Amino acid sequence: MKKHNNIGLYLSNTSDKKQIIRQITENQFLMRYIDLSELKGALHSTISIEKLIDEEFRHDRFVIQTAENKSLESMSSGQQKKALLSYLIAQKPHYMLLDDVYSNMDKETQLAIKKALTVLSETTVLFQLFFRKRDVLPCMDIILSVNERNEIINEQTTTDFLSADKIQENTLHNFKLPAQYAENQVDIDPLIQLNSVYVHYAEKEVLDKVSWEIRKGEFWHLVGPNGSGKSTLITMISGDNPKAYGQDMTLFGRKKGSGETIWDIKRQIGYFTPSMIHLFTRDDSVENMIISGLMDSVGLYVVPSDLQKDMAKAWVEMLGPAFRHKSFQSLSIGQQRMVMVARAMVKHPPLLILDEPTIELDDENSSLFIEMVNAIAAEKKIAIIYVSHRDEETLKPDRIFELIPAKKGYTGIIRK
Repeated sequence: MKKHNNIGLYLSNTSDKKQIIRQITENQFLMRYIDLSELKGALHSTISIEKLIDEEFRHDRFVIQTAENKSLESMSSGQQKKALLSYLIAQKPHYMLLDDVYSNMDKETQLAIKKALTVLSETTVLFQLFFRKRDVLPCMDIILSVNERNEIINEQTTTDFLSADKIQENTLHNFKLPAQYAENQVDIDPLIQLNSVYVHYAEKEVLDKVSWEIRKGEFWHLVGPNGSGKSTLITMISGDNPKAYGQDMTLFGRKKGSGETIWDIKRQIGYFTPSMIHLFTRDDSVENMIISGLMDSVGLYVVPSDLQKDMAKAWVEMLGPAFRHKSFQSLSIGQQRMVMVARAMVKHPPLLILDEPTIELDDENSSLFIEMVNAIAAEKKIAIIYVSHRDEETLKPDRIFELIPAKKGYTGIIRK
């Protein structure tokens, strides 16, 4: 019989999550609720995954054994988190800290993990850090709301937390999109044509006869289970995957392999995925971070023009007062993601790719971001590929491109 409370921590995207994790593991943050000094803990987080991948690289061995005998680095994000959970459960910790456990996971994996954690919660103390109200695990007993100063500002039972008024996600912000910036961009339709694309790595077949046409101004939601090849497909389009050579592909009016450079492709694309943040280590201002998006550079190394400065200021105003006159490194993880999204959007590219963009954004900022995407899509000037396992009620894609199992990996189907 359970003799402990499982505690959920409902975070703002301005909360310092890393500090909270550190303080919990050091038996500081939750001292009034539980004494962890004599207990063995485990952290289910991308932080743990990164450390294990580094250990694999350094010692040339798989720390986590799976049925497929794959390295963590070769897995999709969702597969990594699922493998990590099984590994941590086998260690039989007294408590487990769950960091945004549902991010990057398909619906089937989410259900399996929810069941596994419900069973685990009977014998192991669970602490769940989450940003979206609907993500709270049913096995949580107490919910602590945490503000931007990492202060606990409210304590509720899970029942009371879920029955409280929801954040008004449909409240319109009525913002006006900054003026369009277009330089050295093509005006062609369709933008992307993939014909029977096939991709495999050694013995693993990933994509099988995938055909997809993306026209100017279309808004696509790319979906598929963990490991179905979504990231592979995106890197084929963005020019980052050498497997694209020899394929029947036309990108922005040019046949793949006809002499185009990777920069010819990237100039036409605005791209954001949360992992990009690790590339930016300089303490640039928010404005300079956004300007670097106009130049497709990691950091700003040239003097920007007055027009570029004005464009960046307009996007800072769009993000709000909390971003004015701030350095990028001083922002919370969630705030950094908002800046990176603006960086991807600022040049108004023919194609905008957003890969799991709302990870670690709270309910309010997720709502703001979805509204921004819908507003850009409504102009019908920029095509959008939105990649996410999460169904956002207010997201309004024109079509869905779904990767489904095929004879040799996954193929694609179109549905509305």
